[in-house]
Amino acid sequence: MSRRPHEGPNPKRVEAGRNNQRKRKGLTEIGRARLRVAALEHRPWQFATGPRTPQGKARAAANGKLNCRKAGLQELQADLAAVKRLVARLQRIRSEGIKS
Repeated sequence: MSRRPHEGPNPKRVEAGRNNQRKRKGLTEIGRARLRVAALEHRPWQFATGPRTPQGKARAAANGKLNCRKAGLQELQADLAAVKRLVARLQRIRSEGIKS
């Protein structure tokens, strides 16, 4: 079974994508009214409270900081202190030897 070399996008799929894009040009007044009624009925803002526990708040505060290159000095110092504590703990465990 040999495969054909790639000849570009399938024209039927391209046309279907264009048709779908033409169909979705924002909300109509009726659609907007339906969304408003559904939102008022379900009141999602009452249930979207955000994190409640200290651990959850800490996780939320850390969101986006993994790739952030502009960490504050206090955050860097806290991270460094945590690494130093870990190293000290590992050295202490290593010096005590493995106990079975």
